[in-house]
Parts: sequence; C-alpha cells; structure tokens
Amino acid sequence: MTKKLQTHILLAEDESSLGFLIKENLRFADFNVKLCKDGEEGWYSFQHERFDLCILDVNMPKMNGFEMGIKIREKNQHIPIIFLTANSGEEDKLMGFEIGGDEYITKPFSTKELIARIKAILKRSQTKPDTTLSAPIESLTIGKINCDFTNNTILFPDGKDKKISNTEREILNIFIKNKNQLIPRSNLLMHIWGRDDFYTARNLDVYINKIRKLLKPDPSLELKNIHGSGFKLVDNLKSN
Repeated sequence: MTKKLQTHILLAEDESSLGFLIKENLRFADFNVKLCKDGEEGWYSFQHERFDLCILDVNMPKMNGFEMGIKIREKNQHIPIIFLTANSGEEDKLMGFEIGGDEYITKPFSTKELIARIKAILKRSQTKPDTTLSAPIESLTIGKINCDFTNNTILFPDGKDKKISNTEREILNIFIKNKNQLIPRSNLLMHIWGRDDFYTARNLDVYINKIRKLLKPDPSLELKNIHGSGFKLVDNLKSN
C-alpha cells in the first residue's frame, strides 16, 4: 500500500508559546509543520523548502505577515495562505484578501477551527471544482483575450501576458462559460469558497475588481454588477 504523503505547512508565528501549541496540534492532526519565529526566517524557509500551505501571523518582527504574503504571491500564485492576527478590523481583513490570502483568522481561535479551515482549503485546492456552473477546460477565448487555464495565464494580443491565481482562474472560467448570463453572487460564493458569509463576500469583491483590471485591455468586455443579484460578463461584440 502506498503511504499517503504528509501535507507540509509553513507556520510563521513570533509568539513562541502559541507557535508551539499550533505546531503540536497540527502535528497530531498528521501535518508536517516548519515553525519559524519571524517573517525573515519564514521567507528564507519558503525559498529553500517545499510547502503545501502557509500560516502567517500578521504582526511579526523583521517582516510582518502581509509583507511575507506579498513576497510569497510574487513567487507562487497558487499556494494557500492563512493569515493569523489579533487585529479584527475590516481593513486588515480586506488587505489580507487583496494580497491573495485564502483565510483570515482572528485571535483567539481554537485549533480545531484552524484545522477545519486548513482541511477545507486543501480540499478546494486539490480537487476539481463543482461542475454545476462550469466544467474546467484547458483554454477559453473571449473578445481579444485568451485564457490558458493549464498554465494560469491570460494571453493578450500585445504580448503582455499575466499570471493569475487558482481563484481568479475559477471565477474567470465561470464567467466566460456563462457569458452574457447573470451569475448569482451566492452561487459564486458557494462554488469558490463553500460558504456565503460577510468575509467571503468581501473576498469575492476583491477578486471581482482584480478580474475587471485583467479584462480592461479589451473594451468590448464588461463585467457588470447586477445590483442585489450578482454579476454578468458581457461580451459586447457577441451581444450586438
């Protein structure tokens, strides 16, 4: 029987007692954890080791969690990131999502909750999306833009291609496969995150803005916000 590979987690937490507690609980849950005492140590480890998920405390010395998250996203668009923080303000949560975080957990929290969120994130990243909205395919073209979903790249006629994250890929796939049709907000939230609450809704708004920027080079494309309902990707060349 083939032994199941352990999930390798990078944990950057400057509170030594909390870091140890999290590491031990994750170890008992059968995760392999590398604990780093600050952002600089965490960033060095990320560059030299392989990880499947990162847990970053926001308020760390030398390099804070947001700074480290930005560096990670520059190097890897796909690895899941969970931010931990004592800051409960909405602005901080939105900043975490803007950077590309998958979850934002406020201290104090239970380790059971953390483990449940880790498992949910890993399940989303390792399994194919539900096909009720759209089945993922290798590439799609809309307007003057070609979406290479195999390599998570948006190809533009001017050659200025852009890399996208897994979440951006999934949302774009849904919109393009259902262009000129209303996609209810709740359907998107359940499809992408598996739940419909305040923070996933704000997270979706961040990604909608990112996708609008991606589509901006093609004036024939418009991602409309249908008030109180959802969103519609309009291909004006095809809808005329």
